Formats: sequence, C-alpha cells, structure tokens
Amino acid sequence: MRPLVPSLVALSLAIGACSGEEPQFAARHEAQAEGEAACEDPTPPPVAEAEDEGPPGPRPIRTADDGSRVFGHELTDGIEPVALSAISADPAAFGDRVVRTEGTIERVCQRMGCWMELRAENAEPVRVPMAGHSYFLPRDVAGRPATIEGRVHVAELSEGRRRHLEAEGAMATASTLSIEATTVVVR
Repeated sequence: MRPLVPSLVALSLAIGACSGEEPQFAARHEAQAEGEAACEDPTPPPVAEAEDEGPPGPRPIRTADDGSRVFGHELTDGIEPVALSAISADPAAFGDRVVRTEGTIERVCQRMGCWMELRAENAEPVRVPMAGHSYFLPRDVAGRPATIEGRVHVAELSEGRRRHLEAEGAMATASTLSIEATTVVVR
C-alpha cells in the first residue's frame, strides 16, 4: 500500500505550480475565488510507474496502434462526434452535455499541461481544461490533431481566473465556452 502523504504533497505542489501560488494555499484559493470545479477535486492524479524509455512528463494511459496517445480516460462508446464549429456557433445548445469533437491543438499550458486550446476550421479556439486537474498533457503537443471528449460549459470567467490563464499563455479567455475534457487523444 502506498502512503498517502507523498501523493498529497505531490498534488499540492502540482496545483501550486499551475496557479503560481504557494502550494498549500492554491487549491483553497482556486475553489473559493474562482468557483471552478477544476480545483475542487482533491483526488490526486494517478502516479505513473517509472519507465526506462521516453522523456519525463505526462504519460498516456494508452498508445494506440496508429501511434496516437490517449490521455485521461478511454473514449466512451456511443458518443457521435460533433463539429467544433457547431459547438462554438451555438454553445447554449450543447451546454452541460458530454460531446466528442476534433480539432488542432492551438496551445497548451506551459506550466503543467492542465489546459489546452482546440481550434477547428470555421471555429475560434476553445478552452479545454483537463477534468479537474486529473491528468495533464505534454507541453509540446501544440499543432497536433486531437479528438476530445468532455462536458460543455458556458460561463463567464472571473477576472482572476482570466488573468491566471492569460499568465499561462491562454488566448481564448474572452469566450464563455469551454469543454472540460475527460479524454484527449493526440495524433
């Protein structure tokens, strides 16, 4: 059985690194000031066992035969893809629904890989946070095609949250649309 203390310390440090704050205060500040679900889940991300090959960083849960890497959970059976342009054209029609969509990764959080922006033809980039910081993307996947699955959210960002994301390099902060990704498949 693994001790809990190192996992909690690692989670605290991870949240602090993403928010740029002292680790012990980051989760509480995020939850209180921003009201975002991303920092309300205290469950630490699964710790990957050490591997002898490959660079350090986020590990996919699976690498497919075609070389694509799956992060988060496996894709859910029975969810038909929806064009990102359709979601961005009428976000309210998709609000609080789980969708699968595709696009090109425009940018990734350079601190931890805890969010990305996804772009598709005829659509502005959409903010895609990784479900409650439960997994992270490699920081070098910008420009790669991706399929995501997650819940659509339509809500204004608080001023503090907007500034936080912009400090990490985000550009799609004016939009009320975001998709909380439970799965990201990077090709």
